[in-house]
Amino acid sequence: MNPLEIASPALARVRTADGATHLCLWRDAELWDLHPLSLDTLLRLPLAEMRELLELETHPRQRIDPAEVELAPPAQSQEVWAAGVTYLRSREARLEEARQKTIYEHVYESDRPELFFKAAGWRVVPDGGEVGVREDSTWDVPEPELAVLSNSRAEVVAYACGNDMSSRSIEGENPLFLPQAKVYDRSCAIGPAAVLAWEIDVSRAGMRMTIERDGKSVFDGTASVADMTREPAKLAAVLQSSYTLPMGAWLLTGTSLVPPEPYTAEPGDVVRIAIDGLGELTNRVSLVKHSGAQAKPTRLARR
Repeated sequence: MNPLEIASPALARVRTADGATHLCLWRDAELWDLHPLSLDTLLRLPLAEMRELLELETHPRQRIDPAEVELAPPAQSQEVWAAGVTYLRSREARLEEARQKTIYEHVYESDRPELFFKAAGWRVVPDGGEVGVREDSTWDVPEPELAVLSNSRAEVVAYACGNDMSSRSIEGENPLFLPQAKVYDRSCAIGPAAVLAWEIDVSRAGMRMTIERDGKSVFDGTASVADMTREPAKLAAVLQSSYTLPMGAWLLTGTSLVPPEPYTAEPGDVVRIAIDGLGELTNRVSLVKHSGAQAKPTRLARR
């Protein structure tokens, strides 16, 4: 792992040379093994108890050399969900792709947020991994987002950079196709680590996304979390309001940086997402093959 890209203090999951995965605490340029704690067991705890445990100096810890491990995704059994249309720019982008414009206008102004499932924790791509674009899609974009980690009680524990890879062509065809536009192999990246929420204020954090193709810049944009119309902590609370998450969850909170047409993500593109205080998430784009399976209607409904 490259410690220069990780903000401190943060929870980091790392993979050792023997293939084992450990939860570690990155603090003051040192990496400490939290074994036998795992992210799952930690997120079962109330926030106050979790914070006391992580700050307890007498807790037995072993120092790990960052050069001898690689970063794993900062997710274990946590589900990843996402919120849509939380920025004005995301509303405009969804209107550009959609035929039924009033749907997205309504979501932007509605009291109830749009929340949808994004990925299982074991599917999350780490910093340095490959994100994907669907072979059956014609318009694809990375979406940089503030990722919020909450515990089993919907208390905000940490933040990270998130990449919500999306097929705009599939969603634009029909809003009901949203799950296929959002949920597929390598469609979600989070990292590089989970920066502890009580150590940082991200309410006005700057965000930047750059995209390179063949060594040349094809997109460079900036935004601010301050432009979000909904509070991240309240979005996390709504997610768990009627849906128990015993090991907590990651929530991607929406985007305001959308590469304009004619850009579409292609294999080989390098996407870098940076948020003030949270480090930088870097991923290369690769193709997600499509089997060619179809489920066309066997007959048209009678009029």
